[in-house]
Amino acid sequence: MNEYLTNKGYRALTNAALLNGIGNSLFNIVFVIYASTTPFKTLAVSLASMALLIPSLLNILTGYLADRTRDKTRWMILSRIAQFALFGALTLLIRLPATIPLFLILLLINILSDCLGAYGGGLQLPLLRRLLPEDALDTAMGFQMATQTLVQIIFQGVGAWGIVLLGYDFSLFGLINALTLLFAGLSILQHRTTLRKAEPPQTETANQQAESFRSSLKTTISLLYSNRFLKIIMLFALAVNTLGACIDGLMNISLLTLTQMLLNNYGNTLAIISIIISFGTILGSLITGDFLKNVTTLRIVSFTMTALALLALNFLWLQNVWLMFVCLFVIGYTSGKINPRMSAYMMRQIDEERLAVTNGIFTTIVLLGGPIGQVIFLGIANAWTAAISWQLYLLIAGVIGLAAFLFSRHLSEPTKVVPEGLKASDIEINS
Repeated sequence: MNEYLTNKGYRALTNAALLNGIGNSLFNIVFVIYASTTPFKTLAVSLASMALLIPSLLNILTGYLADRTRDKTRWMILSRIAQFALFGALTLLIRLPATIPLFLILLLINILSDCLGAYGGGLQLPLLRRLLPEDALDTAMGFQMATQTLVQIIFQGVGAWGIVLLGYDFSLFGLINALTLLFAGLSILQHRTTLRKAEPPQTETANQQAESFRSSLKTTISLLYSNRFLKIIMLFALAVNTLGACIDGLMNISLLTLTQMLLNNYGNTLAIISIIISFGTILGSLITGDFLKNVTTLRIVSFTMTALALLALNFLWLQNVWLMFVCLFVIGYTSGKINPRMSAYMMRQIDEERLAVTNGIFTTIVLLGGPIGQVIFLGIANAWTAAISWQLYLLIAGVIGLAAFLFSRHLSEPTKVVPEGLKASDIEINS
């Protein structure tokens, strides 16, 4: 919070990310609702839901482009203006009668805008690395992720409620999204002088500028593989996401029959579950001076796995609703610690010219665990029983938790380094 209040550059980038998140959170849920009102609603809702994943799968490409981009501040502004223009067009097009070709155009606008948002996010990484003091990286990244999570929760609800209140005026929500993107660009424009001072020096050789996507990808993967800490952490993050992504689905299935674990009713229980996980994640990201401050990341992963294993044990035998809530809070809280730490580690350890593409590769690999876990555990629950799925879940969570604990005893976390050529004190950061 202190960095947000006193560091103009960091505050500008955080505000831009929050405004971008507000618009996306509002419109993503509204667009799915719009899809449900079309004459071809089954196809439309399926495509709209699938389209949300495409920008994440393109993180590597957008990261590569961000790393190759010179004058990053200028392009952060231009990317927001391009997003504003896209949603300005969507605001007009969405008023037309729904047809499949029109829906595909609207879908493409959504995807392009999200990709531009990811590109802008990649552009800011080297700037954040240079704007923030070394000892404030973890706290600052935790604050940014916590606020983004909070914004997502609030404005998804506002979108679902507001579209009904406003009589399903989808065009109005398109305009609201366009304006939030414009304000995000203006936030960066207002502090462009400070941000330009934080840009990495333009020292690329001709070979680096001409480096192909394939060559850059191969080199970056090799560098990531050679970093023992990031390589091991990435594998455990993949494991956490594989198990974590299917939790909602498994609990949804199990709670259909385990009525003793319901609090009032099924819908109310699911809502409380979502709130507890989100609340835990936000607190975990925000509170950096707690008892986990000096605990290694792998040890925190082992705590997460222990909570997941206890949750599975609870669904199999104990079936206590309050224990379920405690486990979910611990899972959210510890997960909220891991993500900001990983962002800070990559900023410290990865060369600036490969920071965005490395983050894209890391994110994409970790995200792949989501569908893998859902296919395995939800598939077993549907083909046989949820109990069998929980038994396998308990076994895998226990094994991964034990492995993380053992690795934490021998794997040292990287030392902190300051980016070459610039210190945070060299940039005017006072408010």
